[in-house]
Amino acid sequence: MTTEVIVEDPIIDAEAEPEEQEITVCARLVLTKEQKNDLHQAFNLLDYNGEGKIKAEDFRVAIKALGYEPTKEELQKMINGVDKGNTGKLSFENFETAIMRKIMSLDSDGDIMKSFRLFDMDDCGFINFENVKRVTQILDIYLSDQEIEEMIDDADKDFDGLISVQEFMRMIKNSVDIVTP
Repeated sequence: MTTEVIVEDPIIDAEAEPEEQEITVCARLVLTKEQKNDLHQAFNLLDYNGEGKIKAEDFRVAIKALGYEPTKEELQKMINGVDKGNTGKLSFENFETAIMRKIMSLDSDGDIMKSFRLFDMDDCGFINFENVKRVTQILDIYLSDQEIEEMIDDADKDFDGLISVQEFMRMIKNSVDIVTP
């Protein structure tokens, strides 16, 4: 499995200034064919009626077989996150999304820390305005000073003008939309 970060082409608006163009960034987990096949096999074993859906309570069996030991509350939250109609059944797509979200949440902390360290260029344990500005310049993404300040304000929950590791982790985990193929 790999994590792909996709930066889509900016939306071009002939009337807008170049700095006002919108850039979309999303993270996507990509399973190998073998991993996807294994996931299908696990799903099919639990699809007792062959209807293309499994009971939400059978999801626990699958997640435990993958080596995770979620509490009842965690399990219910995972199911509720994908069973939008509260049907009590999960399609393969719901099943795959729930599994991938679990994998992402466990495996992403190290990756998020790597990202934090890229921003924290002076290695002080915090991200400041100048750090964000420098990264946007390196990535050749134009953001106004006001936009950078707004980004920092959104993440800065203790209002000290800096983004701590915890604030950065919370911001990334709350904003990353996992897109399944």
